[in-house]
Amino acid sequence: MSATVALLCTSLLLLLPAGSGVPLSVETMKSNVKLMAQTTIIRIEKLTEEFRISPNMVFDGLDLIPDIGPDKPSEGLSWAARSLHTFQTVLTDLPADELAQVRQDIRSLRGLLRSLASSFGCPLPKPGADGRLDAFLKTNSTYHVTIGNVTLQRLQRFLLKLVQNLDQLKSC
Repeated sequence: MSATVALLCTSLLLLLPAGSGVPLSVETMKSNVKLMAQTTIIRIEKLTEEFRISPNMVFDGLDLIPDIGPDKPSEGLSWAARSLHTFQTVLTDLPADELAQVRQDIRSLRGLLRSLASSFGCPLPKPGADGRLDAFLKTNSTYHVTIGNVTLQRLQRFLLKLVQNLDQLKSC
């Protein structure tokens, strides 16, 4: 229970500067992105503790969900925003109520990245619908637990990479 209260307080503290009307510094925005990403990583760890899937599972179409390997470099703010949009699309399509807070975290992270991008003068393109991803999710809706677990594992790796490479996200 105390962890939930701590996460709630952290989330509220992230929103506090937004109401003051004074533009946030780049370092403050990066700190907010890092804090939100770390909070989401903890939430994902709690969600996936009881449901582990086999790493050898083969599932056609999972290549549509971003998978960030340790050797893959960060490609900038557009890449991060595009990846978060894809994760949000997949998580929104899944029926699990326990994912509601992770969905909200992703929405908040996307907003923080938009603010960071605008501070660098880097307008992020509006994400469009991905017909292939939508078709994949519709076709495989009965496998929502497996898709959810794969998505959460990949999201966790993505967020870890984002936190580690936050200073490299200056480019569009």
